[in-house]
Amino acid sequence: MPPNTWDYGLFKAAFYKKTGLDLDRYKDKQMERRIKQFMQRKNKPDFRLFFDYLSGSPPAMKAFLNYLTINTSEFFRDEKVYKHLQEEIFVELLKKEQGALKIWSAGCSIGAEPYSVAIAMDMLKALDRVKIIASDIDEQALQIAEKGSYFLKQLGKTRKEIIHKYFLVEGEDYHIIPEIKRTVTFKHHNLLTDPPYPDCHMILCRNVFIYFKQETQEFLLGRFSEVLKRGGFLVIGSAEYINNPARFGLTKSYNTIYQKE
Repeated sequence: MPPNTWDYGLFKAAFYKKTGLDLDRYKDKQMERRIKQFMQRKNKPDFRLFFDYLSGSPPAMKAFLNYLTINTSEFFRDEKVYKHLQEEIFVELLKKEQGALKIWSAGCSIGAEPYSVAIAMDMLKALDRVKIIASDIDEQALQIAEKGSYFLKQLGKTRKEIIHKYFLVEGEDYHIIPEIKRTVTFKHHNLLTDPPYPDCHMILCRNVFIYFKQETQEFLLGRFSEVLKRGGFLVIGSAEYINNPARFGLTKSYNTIYQKE
């Protein structure tokens, strides 16, 4: 390696010192490949040149930080899971709890997940019984979420009658209706460094774990378990799995849904 160039390890160390974001928590191959794609777009072939570019341009640094988060999101993703949530778990929680249910969508991306939860609760005529907090580290994604405007492809496999009832169509834009929109509070939040939201009846953190190393996954599971109420539920992605959930006080309930003991 030439004396003035950096490898990925040196970049990670300098980037952590500069931003406080620890790239060591992510799977190396996936993250390095993703960063190199961004470097190629900016015509920065070397990690040292790229770091200097980011350090000298706050807008470039902000754009890069937003790029690092993966924003694959659509409404009612994993239809079987939402069906089970609506028909079984939400009903169980509503019967068991007297007050409002607190649900945290952790890593909410553009807002499709928390809005899907709100729609499911409204279909149970229980929208006034739920408080939904949705968080993400990506400020651009949060701006889209707060606006609540989507393209048809982002609605995924959402049934036509749901689209008709819960979205206002304007050209190619589908706007979530105000009654659903005001149920969700969006927050800028770093899962790894910011305190988790306490006293949750449910946490949805779907398709987030797959990008983290095992030790980071375990760190997050420990945090989630601490703030989940007893009898509460953790929902993860269809491609994700918790090894030995009992370590975190969890038992498998259904598919990728776990319950706090």
